Amino acid sequence: MDIDETEYEELRQLDQLRSDNRVLNAWLTVQHAEFPGWAEQAPGTWDFSLDSLARLEDLIRDRYATTEHAYLEEGGDFLQTASWYVGEVHNRHFGTVWQFHPDSAETSGAWPFVTVPFDRLFEFPDEDGIEPDSRPLYTPVKRLCGILTPDNGHLSTDPEIYDPTDADT
Repeated sequence: MDIDETEYEELRQLDQLRSDNRVLNAWLTVQHAEFPGWAEQAPGTWDFSLDSLARLEDLIRDRYATTEHAYLEEGGDFLQTASWYVGEVHNRHFGTVWQFHPDSAETSGAWPFVTVPFDRLFEFPDEDGIEPDSRPLYTPVKRLCGILTPDNGHLSTDPEIYDPTDADT
């Protein structure tokens, strides 16, 4: 999809709003502060490595019996800090950034997500020509809840979404 300068500027402003706002910044601050205590309660080494994603997936599977059980606790401290950890692994290894629209704070079930930076906007074309911004959005807390569904992939393979050649798969 071709976009004109006005549309591009609107997308850039939206990206800036989602990247730096009081709601997102407060959430990031809380999760960063909670992480050391969370890590003490979770067995293993939490070093933000890609290998740690498999260990986190095992931890989630051990802690929650069903997807429904996890969704009931998606706003809880454990899953929020675990989701921050997953997003930080993505950010550190794939150059993604945290985002959250401040108006979404009023929406039940809306959580911060990671995406590739705005300067990579045109690397992810929308095959249907509908969306001007087709960058992948990855919402860690939703993914942690969804990982319990059989045949729903694995946390360790999720970063494949950042490869523009795989964007339509």
